Amino acid sequence: MLAVWAVRAEVACAHVGAPYPVLLEEPVGPYVVSALADPDVGGGTFYVLVEVEGERAPAGTEVTVWAEPADGHIEQLRTSAEREETRYGERFLAEVPFDAEGTWRVRIAIDGPAGTGEAAFPVEVTPSGTGWLATVACLVPFVVAAVLWYRGTRRQRPARTSVRDS
Repeated sequence: MLAVWAVRAEVACAHVGAPYPVLLEEPVGPYVVSALADPDVGGGTFYVLVEVEGERAPAGTEVTVWAEPADGHIEQLRTSAEREETRYGERFLAEVPFDAEGTWRVRIAIDGPAGTGEAAFPVEVTPSGTGWLATVACLVPFVVAAVLWYRGTRRQRPARTSVRDS
């Protein structure tokens, strides 16, 4: 299913970029589940792949994502995942409205004709996009190049004088 991913991280690390694996072909009740997470503040996305005995999840299978902050500042959030077809196969997609950065406990619950199962793991919720400092750092080389170009165009060259032999 997702044999390219070799190791499951114990705590999903903070990041900026594409979703990363949080479950890799894990047995969850009668199902085999792989999940990718992009846990950003405001809208964390979870992509869940579910199989039963090497086949896609049967019709009627439901996936629910539960999330609660480790500091307990709000009650547990519940999000039903939507089943969707992609050109790579079928997956379940859940959008979790994380309201703060930090460690969150996430639980994926699966209920369907084949049975039920749950898997839990922590994720580190990060701000969406890059921070202002990273943006400034990326702009520095362009600003330096612009300043050097401007200085080069403003510098006047001394006029050449020709010396004639008499």
